[in-house]
Amino acid sequence: MRNRAIASLVGVVSAAITVAAMTATPASAYDPDPKIIQHDSQTTVYCPCRFNDPIDGTYFEKDDGGVGVKAVFGYTYPYALAKVEFHPYDEILWMYDVTNDGDGLYYKVSYEGDGGRYGVYTPPGTSDAWDVKKVNLDIPEGRTVTIAVYDDVKLTDHVATVRGTA
Repeated sequence: MRNRAIASLVGVVSAAITVAAMTATPASAYDPDPKIIQHDSQTTVYCPCRFNDPIDGTYFEKDDGGVGVKAVFGYTYPYALAKVEFHPYDEILWMYDVTNDGDGLYYKVSYEGDGGRYGVYTPPGTSDAWDVKKVNLDIPEGRTVTIAVYDDVKLTDHVATVRGTA
């Protein structure tokens, strides 16, 4: 009797795990894709500079030869879904996901030279109201930095492209 009860319990737990696994699907892509609702680009030789936005603002430090860039994504201003920033000083990428909706954007960052190096980054996607990720890209000075924004992890649903200079 005890073995049957254990076997029955194992069967129920196994079925529950199977159902949970089958219903846990990856986040669906935004439909329609969000658009850039605010874009700021600044030659940082004249900084420090501050740009307001609906999330938390952006502050670029002085960096001779650099161009900082920020793009806020959403459908209508000031209702933002996400933000990406490239800071030339120390070559820092900041990414924000500010809606806890089970979806996010992916940022493919590349720069000219060195054989076309790139990386794909995204905020962590937690249950927090905001998710923020900071990445030190360590890009050589003077290189053009391209940030291609996608709405899917496979990088097939292109949303926008922004550029800065390290």
